[in-house]
Amino acid sequence: MLAGLRTVSLLLCALAGPISILAAHAEDAVMTATVDGKPWTASFSQGTTLEMAGKPVLNLSGTQQGSPTMTFNSLLVLKKPDDFAGTYPFKGGFPNTGGNFNVLDSGAMVGHFRFSGGEVVIDKYDPATKTISGHFSAVGKGDDGSHYEIKDGIFSGVQVSPQ
Repeated sequence: MLAGLRTVSLLLCALAGPISILAAHAEDAVMTATVDGKPWTASFSQGTTLEMAGKPVLNLSGTQQGSPTMTFNSLLVLKKPDDFAGTYPFKGGFPNTGGNFNVLDSGAMVGHFRFSGGEVVIDKYDPATKTISGHFSAVGKGDDGSHYEIKDGIFSGVQVSPQ
């Protein structure tokens, strides 16, 4: 009896396989980079669409939890809603694409820099799973005048959803 149920279960899984593959999970998302020569990996990442001053915007962010907590944050001004693929150079902030990197330690801001150069490139948008993949880099200056660099940034399987 159990062997028969197992066979039926395996058959159903095989038939339903392609459907389950379409489901994207937040834990499948990857976002990594080198920040000032040190490896950075987001514990979680997300893409949130919203409208600002009548323009479609994608907020792409990733946070590495721990001590300190470090967050990559970008606001990408889209050509039109749901048209994600493309290159988004950092140009200082809205109404252009902008971004920043924040470092928190024990709840206190210990580092913050705005991007003055670099870009986010979304190579692929998968409408079936509503995920994006691509790469990014950035340079900027901290509030304290120090210079920062993010290089070799990649992201894949990042879920995009409306705010």
